Parts: sequence; structure tokens; C-alpha cells
Amino acid sequence: MTWTDGATWVGTGLALISMVVAIWQARQAKSAAAHAEEMRDEIASRAAHSELSGLNGMLVAAIRAMDKYGPGAGPAARRGNSPDSDAATVRALTVNMAQLRNLLVKKFGNEVGDVIAKVNQLLVRFAAAPNATEQHQHGSDIYNEIVEFSGNIKKVLDGTIYG
Repeated sequence: MTWTDGATWVGTGLALISMVVAIWQARQAKSAAAHAEEMRDEIASRAAHSELSGLNGMLVAAIRAMDKYGPGAGPAARRGNSPDSDAATVRALTVNMAQLRNLLVKKFGNEVGDVIAKVNQLLVRFAAAPNATEQHQHGSDIYNEIVEFSGNIKKVLDGTIYG
């Protein structure tokens, strides 16, 4: 055996060791990438949950604002109220819903755009109502829409929290 044969065997051994190290590092990288993807998904899920929770808070405020127009509310419930302030609260809700539209469509489907459009149309009618009776009717319609949507949001939030 000559020195070149020995060098060939040493080179082959080093190549095999390098191959084993490369395979080991590739497996570690694959595992780290899978873990990073899981963490990214968890962060995205928590961010979505946080945004839905914030929207839920706005829904509660809008429901409180429109509650005086809801079922069973009489003229005494609206005494001293500000329809403009009530409409502004609901308008802030629809603006936030529009900003979160992609998330809401992902969670609830394309009907979210219909809900936003319907509430905005009702707000226009609410603001332009010529008398208290029509204003009460449009306010009641707005109240019903946001209460229904609120139930859907709470269902998704509860599903996320309680599985």
C-alpha cells in the first residue's frame, strides 16, 4: 500500500464523516424550520384572536349604544340620548370591521362584506330619518344586525379559548 492509497482511504473516511454531519445538520435545520412554522402559526392565531377580541369590545359598545332602539325599548329609553353619538359608535365598529375584513372573511366567509354594507346603509337611513318612529326602526335593525354578528364572534372566540 502506497502513501496515495492511504491518502485515498483517509479522504474517503473524511468524506463519509462530512456526509454524516451534513445529514445531521439538514435534519436539525428541517426540525427547526418546522418548529419556526408552528410558532409563526401560533403567533398569527394569537394576533387574530387579539384582533377579534378588540372587535368584540367595539361590538359590545355598539350594542350598548343601539340598545335603546332594540326590541322592547320605548321612547323613554331614548330620552336624553344622542342619535349622532350612537351612530358614531356603530360607524367606528364598521370601520374597524372593514380594516379587519380579510381576517373576518377567513373566519366567517364572504357574508362579512354584506353585514358591513347593510349596517352602513342602515346608518345612512338612521341619520336621515325624518321622524323618531323611522329612526327607532332603523336603530332596531342596526341593533339586530350587530347582535347577530356579535354572537358569531363570541362563538369563534369561545371555540378558540375552550377548543
